[in-house]
Amino acid sequence: MSNSGDDRVRSAWAKQTNQSLDVNLGNTEANVRRRQAEIARRDRIQRLSAAVGGSSWLAVIWFLPDLRPVSVTGLVIAVWVTWQMYRRSGARLLSAPVDLPCLVFQRALLERERDLASSLPKWFLIPVAIFQVAIVATFATNPRFTTSQFYPEGLVLFVGTASVTLIVIWRRWQRQAIELQRELEAISVSSSESRS
Repeated sequence: MSNSGDDRVRSAWAKQTNQSLDVNLGNTEANVRRRQAEIARRDRIQRLSAAVGGSSWLAVIWFLPDLRPVSVTGLVIAVWVTWQMYRRSGARLLSAPVDLPCLVFQRALLERERDLASSLPKWFLIPVAIFQVAIVATFATNPRFTTSQFYPEGLVLFVGTASVTLIVIWRRWQRQAIELQRELEAISVSSSESRS
């Protein structure tokens, strides 16, 4: 968010009153800023990974023609995952109207991030798992790999490592979705208690 946007948000949040909600606006603003910094960091890392992975797949497409089918698949999935992360990220909420009350903005940000984390199996794990199957099929059919003396060990190592990595990613994002849901429930509880 630009400085002028930050100033407009800060100005709108400063005009709020604590009459309707028993919420410390300073803490809420700090929580929003912390979450925005986490989202920005995650999105930067993801874009860097996509740039490195995409350029690697382009190099494989160009220099290793026998691996083109799997590398084109990898490139398409890298573009797909990058687009989905961009589309679903809480960073996209920053283009929302700047006059949203701080607590409403925090709730919307947490909901967007929770939805991102809970929908991960659909838009990330399934395409990446399919890509792992394409890699295994390439290992099993390409003479570049099948003639290697370490072929069986390499194949088992790849399948095991890929499976463990996908499980760890899934569990991490599942845990994050649960934590975000708890934060949303805490906001709802504090809002409803202050109204009654």
